[in-house]
Amino acid sequence: MMKLLKYDWKRSNDGILSTLAILIILEAALSITGSLRNWDEVLVIPLSIFGYIMVMLMLFIHCCKTFDGNIKSFSRRLLPLHPIQGIGASIVLSWIVWILVTAIAAIHFLLYSVFLDINISEYVEFTGWGWFSVILTGIWSYTAAIIAILASITVARSFRIKRSAWIGIVFFFAVQSFAVWIDHLLFNQDESSFGIISLNSTDAGLNSISLGSSFNTDFLFGPFLLDLVITASLLTLMIYLLNKKVEL
Repeated sequence: MMKLLKYDWKRSNDGILSTLAILIILEAALSITGSLRNWDEVLVIPLSIFGYIMVMLMLFIHCCKTFDGNIKSFSRRLLPLHPIQGIGASIVLSWIVWILVTAIAAIHFLLYSVFLDINISEYVEFTGWGWFSVILTGIWSYTAAIIAILASITVARSFRIKRSAWIGIVFFFAVQSFAVWIDHLLFNQDESSFGIISLNSTDAGLNSISLGSSFNTDFLFGPFLLDLVITASLLTLMIYLLNKKVEL
């Protein structure tokens, strides 16, 4: 898997790194201009967040296109490797992109808050395992989304017809709708969760929020287990379809 990851990274690193360099320049220009011209933080911060989201989406789409290209590549299919290695390489590449964008955003926010003397605790308060829950929930949600999208791409490429991409799109939304429906039907949970850790938020005051977490064993046999089953099922489906494609 590491060899596949290195190969995918060599093909993608120029585009990824150049996009991140442009992001850093634009975000720095926005922050400096906003500070010098005394722009309201209500304007600067949302624009900055929007920039990070757009770049993250662009790079994520790039990772998906890399996976799609690997599926269509005849030489890649001839490699005597289990399909899970190719899937794992694409997942790790998506993780790398996410980590890089998150690291840049974190450094940017720290510098911005120090320069303008902004106290984050006035706006967001973490209680208990709040930080831990936010990180784990983010990792799991992102990974589950990656697998769902890669599975949709795999399903679409399994049909040799025109506009097969629409089949993948319909499959993706069908799976997500089913997951939401069955989760609401069985558990009716409104909290985010990771394993036995539940994440909840409350208003801590004007323009502020408090994030906390608690251990809840019900989640282990509830929504998280359901998500785990659906994700594992999608992985199994991808492996089956990729194996069939190799046989063809």
